Amino acid sequence: MHILITDSGVGGLSVVASAERFVRTRGFTEPVRLTFADAAPALDYGYNSMPSHEEKLETFDRFLRNVTDRFAPDAIYVACNTLSVLLPETGYFSRATIPVKGIVRAGVELLGKELEEDPQNVAIIFGTQTTVDAKTYPLLLVGRGLDPARIICQACPDLADIIADDGEGTTAFSEIRRWVRIAVDKLPRRSAPVVACLACTHYGYRRDFFAACLDDADVRAKVIDPNECAVDELFPNGGDDHDVQVSFVTRYAVPGTTIGTLTSFLSDVSPRTVHAMQNFVLLPDLF
Repeated sequence: MHILITDSGVGGLSVVASAERFVRTRGFTEPVRLTFADAAPALDYGYNSMPSHEEKLETFDRFLRNVTDRFAPDAIYVACNTLSVLLPETGYFSRATIPVKGIVRAGVELLGKELEEDPQNVAIIFGTQTTVDAKTYPLLLVGRGLDPARIICQACPDLADIIADDGEGTTAFSEIRRWVRIAVDKLPRRSAPVVACLACTHYGYRRDFFAACLDDADVRAKVIDPNECAVDELFPNGGDDHDVQVSFVTRYAVPGTTIGTLTSFLSDVSPRTVHAMQNFVLLPDLF
């Protein structure tokens, strides 16, 4: 089985790493090939930088069509909240002939269960500006019967790039503390127990920073990361075949600082994913 996993940037590599580890350790029903394709057009120009919703949709639709024609995957998994909220609006999605899923569904399911189990819980959803503006999380949660007053969304502009480039973590921690404080001020009451959802694949790399900043703000919080549930959607069952291959394709050269930062995050999870990242395949005509 060939699964193409994508993200606008490198946050989705955490999903690739978990998927590789699952097949390597628990097996699957057949050999698995994982191709990570970066959907960002350029190093300094991602979807959250695009001036219009129409440009975001056109670019992502073109990407999906081109990678499907080029790599012929058996399935596509959008390991990116920003792109997941755009996915249903693309022409590609309405005509797709292979399974195409987005990580938002996993995030909503995970967060919804937490809110349903304890009616006192209040959600804080941290995401990119595109994810927050789309209102997909609150709309789907309200559709499950949850009170919109229990749902707070907090956009964190530029945080994904900061996390990817800041190996030491000093700047990332400062930025996370800033956005956490702004979000906490929106709580209906400070004593409310919080479920903090990291609705950006990059944010999971610094889950401990979010937990520490919420604790510093005297908020009783549980931090959840949809990345951890993505592998369950990809491989609902194990198997006897442990053959798994990983590759990474991108339109632009990934900076050495980013590679170094992510190597420290992922080396213990999936050395094969790290090797693929360090030996990325440069395809300027990817889409």
